[in-house]
Amino acid sequence: MMRAIVLSTLTLTGFALGATSASAETDAERAARCTGQAQIVSSAVALRSGGADQNGALARLEGSDSGIDPKYAPSISVLVGWIYSLPADQMTAETAAAFETQCLGYKP
Repeated sequence: MMRAIVLSTLTLTGFALGATSASAETDAERAARCTGQAQIVSSAVALRSGGADQNGALARLEGSDSGIDPKYAPSISVLVGWIYSLPADQMTAETAAAFETQCLGYKP
């Protein structure tokens, strides 16, 4: 299962990076972004596992009371779409952890 998550994440991480500015990130900025985006992944997993449909999860995470840092808002729809494309058996904490690991290791 981890292999499938990692392979999907490699492509997704590159796409999610497109939502950031064109300037190069520092290691600290990357770590903060990866943590913020992993929070979105974790929340989306929880919402899907709890029975929310994709539109409901998207609305919830885009809401002002979601706890998601507004600077990561451009990543929400991409990450939620990705979570809803995964098999149900991948709705675990491991998914967010795998995303964060791949995000931190991504080299543009």
